[in-house]
Amino acid sequence: MNVIDDLLLNILVLTLPIMVCHILWLDRPGPISFNPSNRAFIGLICSLAAIFCMSHPFFTITGNNFDLRTIPVLVAFLYSGIRSGLTVSAVILAYTYYIDGSDFLWIVTLSALLVPFILAFIALSNWKYRTPKVMFPSLLAFISALATFCMTMLYRIDSNVSVDRSFLLYGLLFCIVHMLTMWLITYLIVRIRENIAMRQEVQRSEKLNVLSELAASVAHEIRNPMTVARGFMQILSQSEVNEEKKRIYTTMVIEEIDRAQSIITDYLSFAKPQAEKLEEVDVSTLSLKLSNLINPYASMRGVEIHIDMESSLLVKANSEKMIQCLVNLTKNGIEAMPSGGTLLITGFKKSAKVILQIKDNGIGMTPEQVNRLGTPFYSTKNKGTGLGMMVSYRIIKHLADSSK
Repeated sequence: MNVIDDLLLNILVLTLPIMVCHILWLDRPGPISFNPSNRAFIGLICSLAAIFCMSHPFFTITGNNFDLRTIPVLVAFLYSGIRSGLTVSAVILAYTYYIDGSDFLWIVTLSALLVPFILAFIALSNWKYRTPKVMFPSLLAFISALATFCMTMLYRIDSNVSVDRSFLLYGLLFCIVHMLTMWLITYLIVRIRENIAMRQEVQRSEKLNVLSELAASVAHEIRNPMTVARGFMQILSQSEVNEEKKRIYTTMVIEEIDRAQSIITDYLSFAKPQAEKLEEVDVSTLSLKLSNLINPYASMRGVEIHIDMESSLLVKANSEKMIQCLVNLTKNGIEAMPSGGTLLITGFKKSAKVILQIKDNGIGMTPEQVNRLGTPFYSTKNKGTGLGMMVSYRIIKHLADSSK
């Protein structure tokens, strides 16, 4: 019973760090890569696992310990490279000398034979490009365990220690345990990597799907003003149109082209990734610039703007993006009051956070409309596209993420 307990404990120690390492990579963007720091970390984990296995062999026969120290060596060689594998091998030799110096020469001889065999097997099998990937590491573990057992048997014969049937039975069990443990570890690594790759592919597909739908919607929205502009241009090409109508039609053409340009600008602001320079921005100072930008538009619609800001409201943000976001929000607030009203912009500190509020006394929105805010081409305005609010949502989300 103790043999099974020690064996299961060894397998747990070998599999748990590998699972934790790969699961941590699930939240990292981009493909899995092994830079020097990752390789060093894998080498360290495998070295600690080898030391544990040597300290807790799952059975012992007349002075010979049978443990799973070979598994961390194989994992380091297979998944982290020659340097990590040699590092783990050196740690095993050093720990062997520390716990039992009498067998050190024997372990050095075994390592000198086993390590070149492992490297030759990896180089000749080309296992990473074969299917199934779990077969070759499992076979390598079985052969390595068999070679270790054979060398141990020769050592016992040379030392005049008996080799009976029970020893051979334990040796067979030793090889099978190595093969099954390596199969389990390799299977876990392969499955986790497949899940990582699948997740990244799904994320890419979702992004492409959203952008393709958005591009189709943009094309549809642009087609309308372009059709109107083309119709007016055809009318203007006729000689019987008087000057007054030409002026009216030309104004309408310009308005429709400006509308199409606005749609394209908002789409590019959302779809095109840009490296933003973050800096400390004083929101109270930024509100003055906002007031200068939005006041003429508010006056034209009979809306009064009141700004109540505390001083020194510092946040880390991109000032241009933040102004764009505030202009979009205040413009929506003004347009929500078709009969005029008051737009109140307040800013204050609450604990360590800066709170910025924009309030209007307009027509309001239903809960369903609020839930749909920020989706492309949803707007409560007759000629709205919803892209301005979507861009504002993205700017706010980026600002929130960068402040964490």
